[in-house]
Amino acid sequence: HCAAVISECLWEAGIPRDVLQLVDVEENAAGKHLVSHPEVDRVILTGAWETAKLFRSWRHDLPVLAETSGKNSIIVTENADYDLAAADIIKSAFGNAGQKCSAASLIILVGQAYRSQRLRHQILDAASSIRVGSPSDLRSQMGPLAEPASGKLLDGLTKLDPGQEWALEPVRIDEEGRYWSPGVRSGIKPGDPYHLTEYFGPITGIMYAPDLATAIAYQNGTAFGLTAGLHSLDPAEIEFWAERANAGNLYVNRSITGAIVGRQPFGGWKRSAVGPGAKAGGYHYLQVLGTWRRAEVSAPTPADRPCALVEQFVGHIEGLVTRDERAWLLDAVARDAREWDEWFGRSIDVGGLEKERNILRYRPASTQVRGCADAKLVDVARVVAAGLLAAGDNISVCLDPSLGEGLGRALRSVGVAVTTASDEDWYASLGASRVRLVGGNPSRAADEADGDPDLALWANEVTSAPQVELLPFLREQSVSMTAHRFGNPDAGVLSVRLCGCRRCVTGCDLTAGIDSDLDTDVTAHGVNSFGPLGQAKSVSDNGGFVDISPSEHVDRPVNVCSTGIRSSGDRQLLVMHRIGGDGRR
Repeated sequence: HCAAVISECLWEAGIPRDVLQLVDVEENAAGKHLVSHPEVDRVILTGAWETAKLFRSWRHDLPVLAETSGKNSIIVTENADYDLAAADIIKSAFGNAGQKCSAASLIILVGQAYRSQRLRHQILDAASSIRVGSPSDLRSQMGPLAEPASGKLLDGLTKLDPGQEWALEPVRIDEEGRYWSPGVRSGIKPGDPYHLTEYFGPITGIMYAPDLATAIAYQNGTAFGLTAGLHSLDPAEIEFWAERANAGNLYVNRSITGAIVGRQPFGGWKRSAVGPGAKAGGYHYLQVLGTWRRAEVSAPTPADRPCALVEQFVGHIEGLVTRDERAWLLDAVARDAREWDEWFGRSIDVGGLEKERNILRYRPASTQVRGCADAKLVDVARVVAAGLLAAGDNISVCLDPSLGEGLGRALRSVGVAVTTASDEDWYASLGASRVRLVGGNPSRAADEADGDPDLALWANEVTSAPQVELLPFLREQSVSMTAHRFGNPDAGVLSVRLCGCRRCVTGCDLTAGIDSDLDTDVTAHGVNSFGPLGQAKSVSDNGGFVDISPSEHVDRPVNVCSTGIRSSGDRQLLVMHRIGGDGRR
């Protein structure tokens, strides 16, 4: 019915009926025939990863653009507002009876947050007080399941993994099995089936983590990466988490459901996306629905200079290409540099709101460039140059031997991992991966991988357009942060710096790519010097944080950054986590 209403709206708005057609078929041979037909150019899917796998099993080279499953979690640290955290947990876990792909089916409580009886009682009291009933009853707060619980959802609602217990046991309310009261299980351990499985229903679980770094490892430790949340009022914890959370949509001090077009473009990483992975409601969604071909460039070459790594690589291959090819390549890398500086390399607030920050940024992706036997050397070089700019040493290259040794030497000179393999051998070894294919046969690649939906393949003609060539090496990420406290601006969240550069964890300039609307004076963001009476004794690495015990004075300045311990002469850079057990920073 919803699809029919939307179609009627679009037809009335002027979309021709022969352009948009509504076909309602059963999930039988007719549906299979429609999805797998060779004249279907692309299938857009919102559903389970297993459904995308089924579609690809019918037709291996089927272009699928899918937003799929999610095992989403919210981390609550000791520095959170427990009242706000409890409210957002309930909304995220049980809104729509937990039947949103972005729903929070896991809550990771850090340290004292796990031991807090107050937080525990707030979560359980709120969940147990939810009124379950028909949507036609205005008193209802949670409605039915779309269909009776069965399979893994029924297991999730009725069976516990070893060592777990019900903090709040779900109750089946009707005979059919569509109405269930909310369930909360505790004792979740890393690697438990519940830790790794999406259940898609009114159930969540509580997990303990001793520190934030461990909590992030648990949050990232699933096959999915759709949404992830953090509740903390500490800017240092927010920055640390935001640089390490592996999900397409991140949420800070708010619920993790209900993404809004124009503020939080929506789409995940890992098995939460199939295909090119462009975010719905984002800047590249329409772009990946078609194919791209090289065209003559009319705009003048920008004056922007490529980064040193790209410049070095291009210099090494000058003798391997013709003069015209070299001119085309230099034009392409200059366009890349301009687009990187203006868009892809930055963290940009796309929402324009005062009380909520909605940042869009791009993170590097591990992608292989494959140069096949029929590929032109300059095309491979152009793609590699885009990869070096976008992802640095996250890229790898596999070349057919016919492309010669010169290109391989040029790649190794800039630290790129290079292998050689014939087309036959490369196709035979192909599995789950991200690949930018230059030359070759994408249909054969899909067949050799048995239609594996974990294979993301970019195979369009090589162009000089940065918007086309940079995307295979990047993943979009939306970060939404509540930036107020009871209506008043939250100075802590407003001071959080989100890096847009590609190597923010491995030593780049931490101020590069920061949202230009923010104050970049480091003293305004906690990167300042403590006075000579600061206290410290023992320093221990705690997964990126540094714990300092309050028993000895420090007679030198201590500078705080967010990347670990480094030394430069007699200066030491430290990451501060907690000083003592009372939470003083």
